[in-house]
Amino acid sequence: MAFILGLIPGLGAIYNGEYNKALLHIVIFAGLILGINLDLGSGAEAVLICGLVIFPFYMAIDAVRTLKAKQSGETYQDPLENWTRQKAIGPILLIGLGGLFLLNNFGFFDFLRVREMIFPLILIGIGVLLLKNRVGGPK
Repeated sequence: MAFILGLIPGLGAIYNGEYNKALLHIVIFAGLILGINLDLGSGAEAVLICGLVIFPFYMAIDAVRTLKAKQSGETYQDPLENWTRQKAIGPILLIGLGGLFLLNNFGFFDFLRVREMIFPLILIGIGVLLLKNRVGGPK
């Protein structure tokens, strides 16, 4: 039941009594849809569509893991929470997305083909950061 409800944004987390996480899931899902509708370019659109397809499965699997942990009496730590505990990744992502949407409103992405360059550079930067953390180990 938790898996099926988890496919609907926020409902799996509500089923487990995690209302803040449910709100976060709804906001992320709505942000993905908004990003697809903003016409940010074909590269960004492809990444956002992949996120829109994958994110419901993440929510469903997270709902099942949380339920199993609660039933066994363990405290379940979300992998994203563990990864971002010592880093301000969430606020940085929100500020970055807000800045991108604002720049899009002013037509910045139409200037000098920035639209074709910014999203691949963002993906490369995230990949380099993840690789550095994986190779360098936790600090």
